[in-house]
Amino acid sequence: MISQKNKILSNYLYVVDLFFIVAAYFIAYITANIIDPFIVGFGLLPLYSYIWMLIPIAVIFYFYLIIFSFHKDLFIRKNIAVQFLKSFELTFAAILTFYGILFMLRLHYVSRLFIGYFAIYVFLFLVISNYISKKILKIFKQRDYSLRTILIVGDIHSSEKIEKTIKKNEYLGLKSAGIINKDNIRIIPDFVIKNPVDEVIFDVNENDLNGIKELTLLLEEMGITVKIVTKFIPFKYSKISFEKIDDLPMLSFYTAPEDEILLLIKRFIDIIGSLAGIILFFIPSIIIAILIKFSSKGHIIYKSKRVGLHGRLFTFYKFRTMIETSDAMREELRKKFNPDGIEVKLKDDPRLTWIGKILRKTSLDELPQFYNVLRGDMSIVGPRPPMPDEVAKYSIAQRRRLSMKPGITCLWQISGRSRLSFEDRVVLDLKYIDNWSLKLDFIILFKTIPAVIFAHGAM
Repeated sequence: MISQKNKILSNYLYVVDLFFIVAAYFIAYITANIIDPFIVGFGLLPLYSYIWMLIPIAVIFYFYLIIFSFHKDLFIRKNIAVQFLKSFELTFAAILTFYGILFMLRLHYVSRLFIGYFAIYVFLFLVISNYISKKILKIFKQRDYSLRTILIVGDIHSSEKIEKTIKKNEYLGLKSAGIINKDNIRIIPDFVIKNPVDEVIFDVNENDLNGIKELTLLLEEMGITVKIVTKFIPFKYSKISFEKIDDLPMLSFYTAPEDEILLLIKRFIDIIGSLAGIILFFIPSIIIAILIKFSSKGHIIYKSKRVGLHGRLFTFYKFRTMIETSDAMREELRKKFNPDGIEVKLKDDPRLTWIGKILRKTSLDELPQFYNVLRGDMSIVGPRPPMPDEVAKYSIAQRRRLSMKPGITCLWQISGRSRLSFEDRVVLDLKYIDNWSLKLDFIILFKTIPAVIFAHGAM
């Protein structure tokens, strides 16, 4: 309920933000035409030379508004410096992307001073937009516009927690009508007749469900929304949603991200990123292939079975870094150096070739995995794909690593890489799954670059 209303509200506020961004664009154009003649001796090209850029700019900013969750927790009191920082980060990321596009398209006629003015105005207008949004929502709250009044039924202690949550989110149009003890449910029909009530939340135990069945049907006949707290179902990590297949109502409990739009954007980024990676590293890959061929016997590409999303097997590709008989030696080395463990991670692995050591150190052995990403077996960012024999030794809790598509880089790749124990890597993978967002993916990507360049934690 609250998350859905938050999403709808955010979309409305994004429209307001885009209005301010467009306004900043035109004001920047006017400013540049006034000031540029004094600085560089001439003004900008006619407006039609600039107007077309509004479309990619709107798309770029909308993309970053979502990634940065710009209006998340709008009414939580925050230091003004935090709000300024968030506006600055968003502006910096979007302008950098826009400038990168201009550079790649060689649009040299676009004034760099204009871009600077635009960045300043956007930053200021985003701060103003945030402030105005707060004020408007505060007015709506004070005047009871679009309020949904909610009655809570349950034991007093736990129901008070729900009431606090509702009061904290009053800006979303929610208002508490009070609490009725679950032992007094007979008074509810009379209460909703005499008082305006839009929704009734039942915070009850499993044993109380039969007792409220007739009451929920009565409330349904009156057109009042009924919601039931599902605390009697003992899920530790799950998010919950409701769906219908034909006439069959179902509650869904899920731990991995299920937002189809955001996952579609993630897949789109994977396709573009993998194609860019294949093209960009084509020549280096040819050179690496020649060096591998002359360094030792065996295939250039090492292929192995890996476990992907929810146990799906796929063929995993990387440049061969070990001698031809490395797989045969693997179990023997595990028993010798890590008998109680799942993985074989050796600092001076005797199976590595001389070129393999360099490729491992620089992570260039991972380049063929762009093909895995393009195929859809993997993502650019996600938990690293394990081998089937490793998964066979997983505990029940560790299998949750498989609830997201595996990736080329991940949270533990930027947090110590091979220096971390298997247990630490599992913790970081689960942390990634529980906190996944497009913003987190971008943070991991940006932090992967220095981690690879300086070989932090590489073996």
